[in-house]
Amino acid sequence: MDIVPTSYRGENVFLVKDMLGLIPQTILLKGEALQIIRLIDGKRDIRDIQMELMRMHGGVIIRADEVEEMISQLDRAFLLDSDHYRKEKTRIIAEYGKKRNREAALAGKAYPEDPDRLASDIQSILGGQEARTGIFEGKKIRALIAPHIDLEVGKEVYAKAYQVLRGFSPRKILLLGTGHNLQDHYFSLTTKDFITPLGWARTDRDSIERLKETSPSGIIAPHDIDHKNEHSLEFQILFLQGLFGDDFELIPVLCGSFHRVLQKVTRPADIPGLADFLAGLRTFLGENEGDVFIVAGVDFSHIGPKFGHRETASSLLLEAKAHDRSLIDAICRGDVTDFWSETRKAHNKYNVCGFSALALLLELLPGGTGSLLGYDFWMEEATQSAVSFAALALFE
Repeated sequence: MDIVPTSYRGENVFLVKDMLGLIPQTILLKGEALQIIRLIDGKRDIRDIQMELMRMHGGVIIRADEVEEMISQLDRAFLLDSDHYRKEKTRIIAEYGKKRNREAALAGKAYPEDPDRLASDIQSILGGQEARTGIFEGKKIRALIAPHIDLEVGKEVYAKAYQVLRGFSPRKILLLGTGHNLQDHYFSLTTKDFITPLGWARTDRDSIERLKETSPSGIIAPHDIDHKNEHSLEFQILFLQGLFGDDFELIPVLCGSFHRVLQKVTRPADIPGLADFLAGLRTFLGENEGDVFIVAGVDFSHIGPKFGHRETASSLLLEAKAHDRSLIDAICRGDVTDFWSETRKAHNKYNVCGFSALALLLELLPGGTGSLLGYDFWMEEATQSAVSFAALALFE
């Protein structure tokens, strides 16, 4: 679930969005519902919660059956980790697993559903045919780092990223993205073809299946439900289709969090079990040398109350920018251990959601260098929060 603190009619509330698809509409949690949720900790029973609520309300009698009904409402809304929730989650995962295609999740929401209008918008962002072509003469670009923030918000940085691919014609694209809701595994792969208003983006099913076979249990998720509503790859595919039509195949990889091992290892290659997955990716790149391009759809710092900080984004902005600069410098030097060390020192204070995908990318391009193309921050006034994003080209 994506839980966003905000205010509504002068009251502190939480907006809850379900990325799995169990909850069709955004839920607004406030008042008594929030009080009860704070008391549901796996230790209190109904009577304990009843007594706590009565104490909070100055001794006003609250019946046990009223508490049961409020908890039942939360359960019916799939907000509780219960048998009801688990059963429905299992059903949705199984149904999605049977689908052959990944339908566009954000068409008509984050970008136009009409193909002509969308194509026009993408080409407008990309600019003219001559834009930025040849600016890295003498250097071979192997990978691109692009944002996955809202297209309108990040259009200038998206442009600086994808304009450098004018004139390219990769047969295969290894597409790395942030798995925002990937929790129990490090990666999620899918063999589903991606459908957008601009057409079909085919996956390289054989290569994806081989990657799955090379990885030990627990590294790759056993299902691909995390791709269903994930935007970090979907936004990149729109630009790739705008540049290359349908003349490429995708290897889509969502990267979950590395932060549970942040203090235990010094780079992704040291994570138990991850070496085999890295070896599989390197084999794929080696077998398809010259035909594969890597794209990472990531954002950088997420600061402010929306992302768990007590401070507003404006008060954290300078230090977050300094942290981003240190990460970008490490990327441009191709230094994966320094990149990891910088995040470790900060204890992930700035919520860099692209950390895992970027660390993986650096492992795949040892000895490479990079160049910053663009960087920006988006401020969300309603929540006093902000997100940074950047575009970089990485060279062989």
